[in-house]
Amino acid sequence: MRQADLQVGHEYAFPTHEPYNAAPTAARVRVVSVDGDDKVTVKVVAPGKEPPANAWRARPVKRNEQRQVATRDIACPWHEWTDRAASIGAEREARVAEQRARHEDYERRRADRLVVDEGRALPERYDEEYFDEETDAEERVELRKAYIKARGLGQYVTVDELDPLLVDLPVPVLRDILAADRHGRPGRAGTVASTFPRAAELLDVARIASRDRSGRVRGDIPQPGRLLGETDVAFVNALLEDVAASGGELVLPPVPTLPNWVDEQERDMAPVFGWLRLAVGDTSGESLHSPGCRSVRSRPVLLTDHLPWWRVMLEDGRRLCGICGGPAVRDLVALAGFVAAVDVWRDRERSRIERWQQAAFYRLLSATAYARAEALEPDITLAWRIVASLNENAPAKDGWAAYAVVAATKWNGLYEELERLAPPQREAARALAHGRLTRVENALPSSQRPVPLPRTADVAVLRKRYEHLKKRLEETVPQLDRLLFTLPGAY
Repeated sequence: MRQADLQVGHEYAFPTHEPYNAAPTAARVRVVSVDGDDKVTVKVVAPGKEPPANAWRARPVKRNEQRQVATRDIACPWHEWTDRAASIGAEREARVAEQRARHEDYERRRADRLVVDEGRALPERYDEEYFDEETDAEERVELRKAYIKARGLGQYVTVDELDPLLVDLPVPVLRDILAADRHGRPGRAGTVASTFPRAAELLDVARIASRDRSGRVRGDIPQPGRLLGETDVAFVNALLEDVAASGGELVLPPVPTLPNWVDEQERDMAPVFGWLRLAVGDTSGESLHSPGCRSVRSRPVLLTDHLPWWRVMLEDGRRLCGICGGPAVRDLVALAGFVAAVDVWRDRERSRIERWQQAAFYRLLSATAYARAEALEPDITLAWRIVASLNENAPAKDGWAAYAVVAATKWNGLYEELERLAPPQREAARALAHGRLTRVENALPSSQRPVPLPRTADVAVLRKRYEHLKKRLEETVPQLDRLLFTLPGAY
């Protein structure tokens, strides 16, 4: 109170203790003298409730004690104190109750972050506003235990073995991936169990492939053609549009335009996903296997050779193993995060893309870049240049005649076909063969190009050059014959 408002002989409230969660207590004091300089001398009439021992900022007093106090320490006239203390107490109790409710809600949500519930509705948001590194590490340890329980692994796996799997994605996303049925059964619509079966399958495959020396897993390691589809392409395109709308540009790894004889579905996927790395199982044979193929004993998926998907798309289907389907996804954990991001976007009716979803795609790009860097593979390879070059102005049906010019023998039936051609047709076929072979040579590094073919090179010279190029590029470019001459109807 102000000094001017205090009067000698009147009684006032002198607060002795102010707890944070209850009404304050006060002594009843009478003003004995006004001393000036905003100080007064008071006498304690009633000390009131004794403050707790060692209470912070407590001012215990004794009955009939006189002391000089600052006028600002006098709260109000004594007859107003009861109502004032009750009001302050109610306000503090309400504040404490609110704080307690917030804390309980925080603890509930924190505990819920680790509860694997297949019936949980897909959350509206997974991005997190706050991140604490220590808490995150503790939660991921608990998630590993939850993974063991959810998959029924028991003693067959240790917590540390799961560390490489449960990384990068937000903890709530990983929690909900674990809710997907371990036997692949679909969950109820609208729940997390129905959203994350693809991601859950990939994480399970990654776990087994990383610890089994042969790389064998249930159902083998999946091919990207079985995993990815139109929704994944639409997600990437939406992400690219978002980046462009912000004034930036996200450049995907380069993929050459593939010829029309490549499977149409794969050709549609190539511009967006043709750069994905596929692991090739170890073998001494001609067929291409997955590291998980039961017909070979291969190194783990991350230690084997790998190729871009577009390169495998060009392969003759007869070279792909009929058991496993051929080379399979290499970066399983990164792809699991990506498909999780896509499936959440799909089930939210493609409404928005969160930061964690964008980061999941960037990690897939990063895994691909890392694999290429380990293999010392440049952005544009020789195979890329040759495929792109030969796809320009590719021949149609006339490619068969040009192929007969360079490949005809008495054993393959092309010799008779060549003999049936009229001289003008044979000359046109020779000229086409010359042009296609020259196009291949021009794509080679200058230090590796043979002497240019004379414009009038005869059939014998063209055949010799064709055989040379075919042998030179045997391990570099698949199906060079079809790339050179298209050969519609061939299989």
